[in-house]
Amino acid sequence: MLQVLIGLIIIAAIIVGGLYIFRKTTTNRVNDIKAKKYRLVELHVEQELQSGLKMSLTGESLEEFKQLQTSFDQIRNEQFKAIDELADNIAREIKGINVIKTQSDVKMLDNLVNVAQHDVTQTRETLNDFKKIDQKHRQAVSKLEKKYQELRKQLLSQNFKFGDSIDNLEDELSKLEDEFDKFSTLTTNGDHASAKEILATLEVNTNHLESLISVIPGLYKKLQSDYADQLAELKAGYTKLVGDDFNFNDGNIETQIANVETQRVAVLGKLADLDVDAVTKADETIERQIDHLYELMQTEIDSRPQVTEIMPQVSKFIIHAQNQNHELMLELDRLGQNYTLDHGELETARGLGEQIRQLEKDYQNDLNAIEAKQAVDSDILARQQEALVQLEQIEKQQTEINDSVSGLQNDERRAKETLRQFAIDIHGIKRHIEGLNLPGLPKAYLEYFFVVSDEIKKLDSDINKIKINMEDITKQLLIVQSDLETLEEQTNDVKDSAQLAERLLQYANRLRENNAEVEAAVQKAQKLFDEDYDYSASLETIATVLDKVEPGSYKRLEDNYYGK
Repeated sequence: MLQVLIGLIIIAAIIVGGLYIFRKTTTNRVNDIKAKKYRLVELHVEQELQSGLKMSLTGESLEEFKQLQTSFDQIRNEQFKAIDELADNIAREIKGINVIKTQSDVKMLDNLVNVAQHDVTQTRETLNDFKKIDQKHRQAVSKLEKKYQELRKQLLSQNFKFGDSIDNLEDELSKLEDEFDKFSTLTTNGDHASAKEILATLEVNTNHLESLISVIPGLYKKLQSDYADQLAELKAGYTKLVGDDFNFNDGNIETQIANVETQRVAVLGKLADLDVDAVTKADETIERQIDHLYELMQTEIDSRPQVTEIMPQVSKFIIHAQNQNHELMLELDRLGQNYTLDHGELETARGLGEQIRQLEKDYQNDLNAIEAKQAVDSDILARQQEALVQLEQIEKQQTEINDSVSGLQNDERRAKETLRQFAIDIHGIKRHIEGLNLPGLPKAYLEYFFVVSDEIKKLDSDINKIKINMEDITKQLLIVQSDLETLEEQTNDVKDSAQLAERLLQYANRLRENNAEVEAAVQKAQKLFDEDYDYSASLETIATVLDKVEPGSYKRLEDNYYGK
């Protein structure tokens, strides 16, 4: 029983302790929330609203401000009051034991203060926006008033820079000043909502007018002064050039000058109407046309002294090219009687002659135009510069042709000397092979010998013709030289095979009596030597059996033959 009593006492103590802690914690939290609300009250937003009345708002702005005041009155009279009442209720509830309801009310109290804080903050921000726009508009009034005074002063003091544009510029400025008066009045009266719309339009139109005032003087100067002076200069210059017998390809320049002048006057009219975009594009076109006219005239002025200088050069070059071609044709004709010209040298030379004649014709036509005072100097200069290029190319081709045929006689002399040496060489080969006193010569060797001999005879015949083809002769020389070298190699092979075979047969005769295999090989090798004239086969037959019967004997005899 005592234990139960002690347990109940402990439980009661825990409950009492828990309630104490809950009340203490809740009280602290409620105090924090109330302090947050007091800080909102201490902001004295109502005083800020009272100072806002000094802005003397009217119209839509005044209605918005009144609505802001009403909203804050609701915060102060309703939301703040609800917070205070709920805080008092919680203070009473804390003394009881309804913990759940107390916690719910604390949470609600916190939400009410947060909402109030948000509404107060928004009220202050909106009020601050009113002050900012009021300040902005009043600053804009001062700024625009000063700017319009400066623009008016600029138009009055520099009206000569704007030409006929001045009237429309002043009209535009007057319209802006009228709109500015409306804006200024609305700002003074505090109707910032209506003033805001006018200010946006004013700023755009003011910037546009400033841009016009900045750009127009430059455009007007170019159209009224610069281009007019340049066109007058072009007209006077053209008249003088025509008087100095200059001619032009590009139509009637005087008409072009008049057309540009017409455009200039028309564009000045557009400038007076403040159509700056169209004027800017037209200005670029006029400037380009004037530059083109200057370039046309300057090109002819620059070309004339160059024409005076180049014409004698071309004349001398043409005469030189004609003489060169005449001498080249004579030389080709002379060589053509004795040599075949395989690379179209005559046709090429004739073609060069035709080119020279055409260049001479063009030159004479240009010379006649100059004398008749009908020449376009730039055209003549271009033609004669091209003529010089062609004449240089013609001279290069003439030199190449001359170089290609100039060595024909030397080539013929060298070819004949080589032919004589070939004849000596083959005769030497013949004497050499005959001096071996062989029973005969291999058929293949004889056939090759006669082929080479016939090649030399044909070369001799071709080189002694009245008209020879040196290119073909050169090819034959190369073939004969190669074949002669091969024939010499074959002659040495026949000589070496025959003489070695004889030595081996003599050596084998000492072994044949005691060796039937040697006897048979000797008989076979002797037959190949004496009847078939196949000295290489004879040598191979006897060498094979000797190496078998007496190893190393063939190598020893071969080394002895070659002197090793």
